[in-house]
Amino acid sequence: MKKARLSAEDIHVLYRSLVGDSTFPFLLEHLSGQLVYGMELVGKEAVSHCIKILGDRDPLKAEPGTIRALYGTDSVRNCVHAASNPEGALQDIEYFFPPPPIRATRLRLTATLSNCTLCIVKPHAVREGKLGTALEIIDEGGFDVTALNMFIVEMDNAAEFYEVYKGIVQEYKGMVEELASGPCVAMEIVAKDKSVVTAVEFRKLVGPADPEIARLLRPHTLRAKLGKTKVQNAIHCSDLDVDGLLEVEYFFKILDL
Repeated sequence: MKKARLSAEDIHVLYRSLVGDSTFPFLLEHLSGQLVYGMELVGKEAVSHCIKILGDRDPLKAEPGTIRALYGTDSVRNCVHAASNPEGALQDIEYFFPPPPIRATRLRLTATLSNCTLCIVKPHAVREGKLGTALEIIDEGGFDVTALNMFIVEMDNAAEFYEVYKGIVQEYKGMVEELASGPCVAMEIVAKDKSVVTAVEFRKLVGPADPEIARLLRPHTLRAKLGKTKVQNAIHCSDLDVDGLLEVEYFFKILDL
């Protein structure tokens, strides 16, 4: 999963099957320069199943309950795009998620590196299907997700990232093992109110490190709603405002390369 900004060239590649369609000029205008989320979906007969749950390209013709029926408005603003066959799906995935040498020039990550902080939805929360809820709470809490990328963090990198906690918190070893236990989603967060310090305000939305304490004292916070234990507390965020930029750079500059 990755957030990226589409160029005209990207749209011509990803929508290549529609280039001759009467809607393509409108798609080009609608999507050029826009931020989108790209996802690789894996499962039995993934392509045909994906097409089924998306619904007809025209939301007015889509089956009730499909994504386009729920969220689309017309055949241009129909919310989602996916390849129509396995070969096209493979080409799309290779284009949207290029190898490191090409990442600097194609569908670059969108981090602003300005008045920002890092948020990680931890592997256990991703596995438990809590990412969508986290994104909703972040948006409703007054923050924008200005960059997003799914990572599988190696144990050495997890230990390096959490090194500041080594010898200070009892949960250090568990925190490292949790971060390296599967895919996590890292986000650059920026407050919608540009007059506040993002890291300070976002820390309030995340809540206490122990979800049990969070549920008692700050029941509306992310950890209160999504966390389980002090190790599996669903969310990591930068503790100090000075750490926000450094942590964003670690994930969106160092680890991405």
